[in-house]
Amino acid sequence: MDSIPSPFTIEIDGKPIVKVSDGAEDRTHAKTGTDAAVFTLKDSRLQSDEWILARSLAEDRSLLPKKVLWFKADSDAAVHAVTASQEGDSYRLKFADAGLMATDGEVYADLLGGELYPSRMVVYTDLL
Repeated sequence: MDSIPSPFTIEIDGKPIVKVSDGAEDRTHAKTGTDAAVFTLKDSRLQSDEWILARSLAEDRSLLPKKVLWFKADSDAAVHAVTASQEGDSYRLKFADAGLMATDGEVYADLLGGELYPSRMVVYTDLL
């Protein structure tokens, strides 16, 4: 699905993806930490405040993990679609068919599909 009706946070290995820092530049590498970003997913765009979280369409062609970046929502950056699939009471996000992983606090898309770095979404159903 390309939209989710509720706001949510995203955790990787128990740590949330954090908000973009003040003064951040376009294409800032996403990180995990303590100040969780709250997201919405609409029309395959994962947005938090004035930023979208995505993979760039311009990536190297290796099978290495790909950076997940913050892009300014009003930029014309070419990014991969983000989709969600429901699994029981939760959802699993896919960044162009790749799940998320974190290495040293930095967020990547895992092209090889390993489940070594489980991610989960916390959906705020009380805000509906």
